[in-house]
Amino acid sequence: MFLKKNLHYFIVCALLAGFSMVYFHGGFSTPKAVLIFIVVALVIFPVMINTDYEEIFAHFREPRPVFCSIVLNFLVSPGLAFIAGTLFLSGQPFLFAGLMLISLIPTSSMSVAWTSFSNANLATALYLIPLNILFAAFIGIPVIFPLIAERFIEINTLMIVKNIFTVFFIPLILGGIARRLIIRFKGEEYFASRVKPGTGTVSAAGILLLIFMVMAQERNAMLMENFGALMLAVIPIFLYYLFMYGASVFWMNQLVKRGSVDGKKALVLVYTSVARHINISMAIALSSFTVDQAAAVMFVLIIAYLIQVPGLAFFAQNYGKNFISRTAGAAG
Repeated sequence: MFLKKNLHYFIVCALLAGFSMVYFHGGFSTPKAVLIFIVVALVIFPVMINTDYEEIFAHFREPRPVFCSIVLNFLVSPGLAFIAGTLFLSGQPFLFAGLMLISLIPTSSMSVAWTSFSNANLATALYLIPLNILFAAFIGIPVIFPLIAERFIEINTLMIVKNIFTVFFIPLILGGIARRLIIRFKGEEYFASRVKPGTGTVSAAGILLLIFMVMAQERNAMLMENFGALMLAVIPIFLYYLFMYGASVFWMNQLVKRGSVDGKKALVLVYTSVARHINISMAIALSSFTVDQAAAVMFVLIIAYLIQVPGLAFFAQNYGKNFISRTAGAAG
């Protein structure tokens, strides 16, 4: 719990430790296959054990939250990222690619945590999260990402599809099998109380190890020479999150005003739109680019995470709960 609660601080430490290794000792060289094994086994597989994809289709009888979530995450989100990237990152193609990657892989465990904290509808979050991840796997990354990214970098769409199978569908299948076996032989309570918390810790540790190893590669000496350009990426990432909050909060308020969706479900749209799945983004980046290219992409992902965590906390504490109370009072 200490590791997960303070993960954003540890991420900064891992980033600085990796760069320090390059600066003081020249870094080291790690085969890409080793890095991919780490991301699949330690980062993605634990996520897949915890994600239940079986209940999604039962909720299509509520089409409004589904439609709104898909539009926000796969039309509005990449549109905002493309505008921000064009304005600030046109000369940095792999930083641009990182921003686009973030925009196309929505939701995370944070969506559930802040939904619960705000007393919003947890059931809505629990089916919107896997739905969006599947949509990203089938449409967002293999179709939308190459369509946009090929304007500024060379993209091998077939390789991306192959990589999605490696870093997403194989862990998804194995995670589902492991989940069923654990529940069958140990029961739901054992899974919820013992396995689920442990997999979150493993995933957090895997992220830290991956960040350190990627940033400590000897080829990142050139990346460090352009550190000013790297820091420039903070501006479009911040603007992306700011406008995603604006778009999702505006849509949420409109849905409630028109009586289309109640406040507890409408608020979930914010958490499942603003939170991005950094774990899966890292896996796709590492498998789709060379290690030195992936380092630039992952730097964007790290900055995004560092903005995302306090941003969601601030929104939930200062707006989320108040919104639920206000809309419940109005309905009453």
